[in-house]
Amino acid sequence: MPRIDIEALEDEWEEDHHLLARRSRELSTAAKRRIDALGEARVIGIDRGRVTVLTEGEVVEATFAGTMRGEKAAVGDRVRMRPARHDTDVPRIVEILPRDTELTRTADDTIDEERVVVANVDQVVVVLAADFLDVGVRFLDRVLVAAGVGGLQAAVCVNKVDLVTDHRGVNEVVDRYEGIGVPVRVTSATTGEGIDDLQRLLAGCWSAFAGHSGVGKSSLLNLLVPDAEHRVAELGRYGGRHTTVAAWAWPAPALHAWIVDTPGVRSFGLGGIGPGDLAAYFPELAELTCHLADCTHDGEPGCRIDEAAIAPERLAAYHRLRESLAEGR
Repeated sequence: MPRIDIEALEDEWEEDHHLLARRSRELSTAAKRRIDALGEARVIGIDRGRVTVLTEGEVVEATFAGTMRGEKAAVGDRVRMRPARHDTDVPRIVEILPRDTELTRTADDTIDEERVVVANVDQVVVVLAADFLDVGVRFLDRVLVAAGVGGLQAAVCVNKVDLVTDHRGVNEVVDRYEGIGVPVRVTSATTGEGIDDLQRLLAGCWSAFAGHSGVGKSSLLNLLVPDAEHRVAELGRYGGRHTTVAAWAWPAPALHAWIVDTPGVRSFGLGGIGPGDLAAYFPELAELTCHLADCTHDGEPGCRIDEAAIAPERLAAYHRLRESLAEGR
C-alpha cells in the first residue's frame, strides 16, 4: 500500500480551501526542531506568486507550505525549505528567517502600510540619470532615509553622463552626497565610463539597484551581468516605461557579488516614518543638540540649525519631506 503523505495533503487542503480559518501557527517542539535542522536557502526572485530560491548552489522553484499562508517573502530573504517529497512536488518554504536589513517603501507619504522592496542586502545603489538630476535627487533623498531606517548602506550612481555636456550639475551632486559619506560613482552604460569604479563598489557584497524607470539600471546590469539580457527603455520627462516588472537577484561571479534589480518606480513613499523621526536619518541634522527634543530645525527658539553643515538643497529636502509626512498624519 503506498504511503500517504499527510503533510502534503494538509498543504493541498489549505491551498484549495483558503477561506477556512488558518490552523494554529504554534508548532510542537519536535516540529520546530525539524525546521531548525533544515538548511538555509536564499530567495532570488518572486514573480506572480512563484518563488525562486538558491539552495546549495542550485536554483529551484518553491512554494509556501500551508502553515505559511499569509506570509510574504522578499528577494534576499533567507528561508528554510522542506525538500520535495516526490516527483510532482516542489520544495515548500516553512520559515522566513529574521532579516538583517530591509528596504521598504509605501505607496505615498499618507499611507503607513509598508512594502519590502528587498531584504538582507548590504547596500542600495540609487541610480540617477545625469540629464534628469532634479527629479532623481528628490527620489535619492527619500531612499537615503529608507536605507537608514532599514539598516542598509547607501551609494549613488549617476548614469548617462554621456548625455550631458555641462558637468557642473553632476559635480555638485557628487560633492553634496560624498560630503555626507555617501559614495558616488559617475557612469555611462553606453560608453563604459566609470564602470570599473562601479564594479569595485559592488564587489563582494549583495547590492540592490533602485531608481526611476529609464535611468539605465537594466543597461548597467547588462554590462555587469551579461546573461541578464534586460530590455532598455528611454527616459521620458516624468519617467520611462517599466522594463523590470519584478525584483530579481543576479549573480556577478567576476565580482563575487549579487545584484538585485528592482522595478522602476515614480514615487517612493515614507509613510512608515513619523515626521519627528525624520531628522535622525539626515546625518547633517542627527547630531544637533537643539533645546527642544522635537525641534523641527526651522529656526525656532533654541534651534541650532545654524551650526549644521548642511547644503541648502538637503535642508529644503528635509523640510519638504517633514511637511509631507506631517500632512499624512
